[in-house]
Amino acid sequence: MAAHRTNARSARDIGAHVRRVRRARGVTQAELADEMGITRQYLSELENGVDNLYITRLFEVLDHLDITLRLEERP
Repeated sequence: MAAHRTNARSARDIGAHVRRVRRARGVTQAELADEMGITRQYLSELENGVDNLYITRLFEVLDHLDITLRLEERP
């Protein structure tokens, strides 16, 4: 089975993408966190690629199945 290809191979890749999109939309971490009902600290950790159990498990499953993420912005 062929693998799905993308540049997102780590929590750091995802976090960097989230940060770029958030900034491009002119939203602060505090504003986005408030809109989503999460803490600003969690969003900061996500943007900085800090692994957490859920992200770690996600990448283990994706690697096992030879799947990578594709990050796109919605119009």
